[in-house]
This record gives sequence, structure tokens and C-alpha cells, in this order.
Amino acid sequence: MKKILSLSLLLAFSADAAKWTVKPAANPKAPGEGLAIAKGGKPIAHFVFGKGQKKPFLHVYGTKGELLTNPGVGPDGKDTGQYPHHRGIYIGWRVLAGGGSYDLWHIHKGEIMRVKKISSAKATDDGVIIVADIEWRTGKVGKEDVLLLSETRTLSISQNAAGRTQVDFHTALTAARDLTLGGDLQHAGCHFRAHAEVAAKGTKFTSYLWEPKGKTVGNGKVLSKDWKWNRLQFKLGNNWYSATQFNAPNQPVEELSWRNYGRFGFFFKKKMAKGDTQKLNYRFHIAPSEQPALESFPPQVSKNQETRWRAAAQKAYDQFAR
Repeated sequence: MKKILSLSLLLAFSADAAKWTVKPAANPKAPGEGLAIAKGGKPIAHFVFGKGQKKPFLHVYGTKGELLTNPGVGPDGKDTGQYPHHRGIYIGWRVLAGGGSYDLWHIHKGEIMRVKKISSAKATDDGVIIVADIEWRTGKVGKEDVLLLSETRTLSISQNAAGRTQVDFHTALTAARDLTLGGDLQHAGCHFRAHAEVAAKGTKFTSYLWEPKGKTVGNGKVLSKDWKWNRLQFKLGNNWYSATQFNAPNQPVEELSWRNYGRFGFFFKKKMAKGDTQKLNYRFHIAPSEQPALESFPPQVSKNQETRWRAAAQKAYDQFAR
């Protein structure tokens, strides 16, 4: 009887430890509301939006429960850190419409991305799926608040046994009027931004790998119409992590944007007629990583590490592409 009881308790504990939850919760230590995603009570991610936030984004946590992504603002609601408009995993463009230009990237002149509705927020045995209806609006820019784009964003969050968090970022952008997704690669697209502490440490602690090689045409700018993935290696506290973005085949892409302070993403420009819908699919892997093998300053990735990390990223891309 005792053995059966012990086994029952063990099974119950194991099930609870693996249980995924998604619950309404305030944005920790900064303005905004949102949805907290946890596994076995441990924070995994937080979809942030609402009052005090200019755009919705996804925070991601590390294996020690530390915040890996950039909050952008402090508890007082004031901007903090380098380039505070970069927050978590996010998307934005400079939108040209009706003779006007609306910066839905910096969002510093009154523009706004507003979550209109959370259509669905569901925890499954394998993770959490969130579907949000989002409006991209001119806000206070111009004579009236005009809708530019309607977005349906689907975030699927899961994690494997090694602690690698996977975020599938699916979005459908529908033009409310004739417009152009414009700007430039450093100020548009779907991006990941590491915590401001990464930039504060100094840029010598980050490194990148990407595929294909592309054509480097300036600092942080690489051209290709066949981008597969880009991998950032960074240090936060005493721990090393990697963040990899995978670009789905057969969707618009022109350039890879990267900065050594820990922000990167893929970019393209696109003209859209009223009613057109642009669908985009990206996958992110955020995972603990071994530290660079060569103990120099700055630390250097060994050839063996680069070979293994490239092979792992390519394998993960092939799985995503299928």
C-alpha cells in the first residue's frame, strides 16, 4: 500500500512539475498587463501589453528564472537602458500611408500598437498558445487616430527537456488602407532583443552565426533573399545563452539586421493594397549555452563550437522548414 501511495504521489508531482499554465498577470517590475506563461510554476515567458506599453511583445525567462529580454522601461514607466523601444520578441515597421509616415517601430510620436482582444489563451500538455488581435494605429500623429493594419498574432510557446524555449511567432498583417511597410533593416521587421544588461556589459560578450553567408554591405547589415537562421550568443549574469531566429521558406526577406549589443531580426519592404494580408512565420529558440571555449578577452568561440552550433541550428531549421 505504501509503495502504491508513494508511486501515486510521485506521478502527481511529475504531472504538476510538467503542467503548463497561462494566466492574466501584470508585467513584472514595469508598466503593463499581459499573460504569464509558466511550466510547473516556473516562469517561461510573459506576453506584455496594455497601459504604459506602446506595443505588445514577448518576454522570455532563463533557466534560473532571470529575465533574458529587454524590458525597456523601469517601474516608474520611464525609459531605461540602451534603445528602450527594443523589447523582448517584437515586430514593427515604419508605415507609409496617405502621404504620411508613421513610425510603428520607435513609436515615439504618438503612434500605437494596441491589443484589441485576446482571442484565445490556452495551455496544453505541450505548451501555451496565445492568439491576439492587434491594431496598428496612427494614434496622436495627424488629425485623427487612423487604423493602418490589423494584425492577428499567434504565439506558441513550448520547452524541451534541456530547457530550450521555443517560440513560434505567426502573424497575419492586413492593410486597412493602401500602404507600404517601409523603413530600413535596423528599424523594421521581427526581432529579438536581449536584456539591457547584455549591452551594459559591453559588446565584447556577444557573437553571431548565420546561414547563408550573405553579402556584408555595412556594419550590422547582410544581404540575402534566402535567409535561414541567425544565432546570437550572449552572457547574462554568470550564465551564457543563445537566441536563434529561423526564417520560414518562401516568405519575403531581404536583409539580416544584427547589432552586437544583442538585437537582431529579418527585414523586407512591402507595398500593400487595402485588404491585402501578409502572413509571416518565424521560430525562436532561446537556450542555455556553453561559454566560449577560448579563455581570452573577449572570450572566443572555438572552431569545434562553431561547427557544432551551426550543425544544430541547421538541423533545427530543417525541422522548422518541414
